[in-house]
Amino acid sequence: MKPEVLDTLGEARDFHALTKAVLDLCEPYGAVHEFRLVHNRRAARVFCFVELESPKQQTVMVRALGARSVNEAACFEIPVTLT
Repeated sequence: MKPEVLDTLGEARDFHALTKAVLDLCEPYGAVHEFRLVHNRRAARVFCFVELESPKQQTVMVRALGARSVNEAACFEIPVTLT
């Protein structure tokens, strides 16, 4: 992920704030079709999977934000210290 995106997401202090931050980043690229958060406590990471309504815009978003593409979803790997 791009450092500025990681900084923005790393500022979240709970799952609600993290969800809002991710959705705010995705908003300029179109409507979200599916959204999932997976917290891996041992790895201190949250994996956020986002699928947009438009596959074309999803590709643009993945490139622009430096996310990964996993099974047709954008994947954000976010280091966290959420409790």
